[in-house]
Amino acid sequence: MVRNRNTANIRLSQAGPPTTMGFMVTIRGHRRSDLPQVWTLATMPHIGATADPSAPLPLPAAAEPPTAFPVLADPDALPGGDLLVGEIDGHIVAMGGLWDHGQGRAEIVFVRVHPATRRRGIGRRLMTALEERALALGYDEVVLNTATNQPEAVAFYRALGYKGVRTETRPEWHWTLIHFEKPLGASDSR
Repeated sequence: MVRNRNTANIRLSQAGPPTTMGFMVTIRGHRRSDLPQVWTLATMPHIGATADPSAPLPLPAAAEPPTAFPVLADPDALPGGDLLVGEIDGHIVAMGGLWDHGQGRAEIVFVRVHPATRRRGIGRRLMTALEERALALGYDEVVLNTATNQPEAVAFYRALGYKGVRTETRPEWHWTLIHFEKPLGASDSR
């Protein structure tokens, strides 16, 4: 049974060890004041090799949620889930959400890391926090998907223990969608 997000009590706001850039990242639940930066991060390039240390860290505030992701207008309404953000010195540098996928499974969605902070361990910390949050909400397994035009993401999820369980193609796509799953709990290996 999935618990209401308000009753799940887990510690998410933890600063991690310094990375090679010498910063501390905090993964925490989102605040309404984060949303303009979250909306900008949701629309930044994430296809292919997109790490860009020269990208400006302070994200400009978007005036409205991206049309491609209308649910980000009110992340509190994610069914059976939550939206987490990664923050460095007050700047949103990562985001990821989860929602109910049915049958004791949470789907991880909207995973993004700022181009200037990629390949620094932030994505791994975010995924760990999302998995812990899913467990706290009562889920036994997490699922997600990514596409073959994002080879770094495919490799990243596999390295975290996600197993590809099926693929999906459509005539209008120039990629293949890969569906992944990972059990949570005692057998969880990172």
